[in-house]
Amino acid sequence: MMAVFITEGLRSMGDAWKPLDGRVALITGGSRGIGAAITKKLASWGATVAVGYVDHPREAKRILADLEKDGVESSLHRADLSDPNDVSRLVQEVGDLYGHINILIQNAAATKFVELSEASLEQWQFVQDTNSRATWLLAKYALAFMKEQEGARLITITNSTTTRIIERAGLFAAAKAGVEAITKYLSYELAPHGIVANCVRPGLVQTRVMRVRPDFAYGVEHEHNVTPWPGGRTTTAESSADAVALLCLPEASWIAGQTITVDGGYRLWGMLPMSSRSRKRSI
Repeated sequence: MMAVFITEGLRSMGDAWKPLDGRVALITGGSRGIGAAITKKLASWGATVAVGYVDHPREAKRILADLEKDGVESSLHRADLSDPNDVSRLVQEVGDLYGHINILIQNAAATKFVELSEASLEQWQFVQDTNSRATWLLAKYALAFMKEQEGARLITITNSTTTRIIERAGLFAAAKAGVEAITKYLSYELAPHGIVANCVRPGLVQTRVMRVRPDFAYGVEHEHNVTPWPGGRTTTAESSADAVALLCLPEASWIAGQTITVDGGYRLWGMLPMSSRSRKRSI
């Protein structure tokens, strides 16, 4: 009941409520999928947003145009996170443009769907470089622009491959497990600089990865497969973005070093025997 009152109260405040006003947020992979939802959410809460992207320039320019139309201070930055020089340039570019960075969201990700026993060294290295190494380098280079900044936050995005087996996603799981571990250690090491670090683990979200690998969703688009979800649906990009935004609030400053699952309870629900999961709810 209290959560309902809080939510309704925030909605009633509308555009007047800008808790991130004056904060600069760099969102990697911020033009599509979960990243785009995070960009829009933080912008709606008053943040200045620097949107990182690597491909699909039309979509990137479209989100920038939408932000500018809404009066949001924003910028677009192309960078390939598998290239260390690009990572360094991205952070320097954003830091120089705004003078500081309050919020760093490492959302960008890439993978190759192949069994571990058949993966090449090049595939392994690419996935590690784009995910775990990029997370480390972004934090390393951003420290100079983030330390001692008000409301400094580092939030990384992982996924459910680290908690359950998804066929041919071993490379992704290894890299994302690295992201989770790196985030925990960064939380400890960056705390003296006033930076709070956490990781968000969304459930299965209908993004580009899901379209490439429809079996990733285990057929969740079919009603009989959605029913076992406690909330009756899969995770959305918007609900993932909500969790990220909440972690950026001053009230979340004592939540640190955590990997927070945002899946409507499916991870727990999915552990029940199929016979229990398939029963119709009585309420």
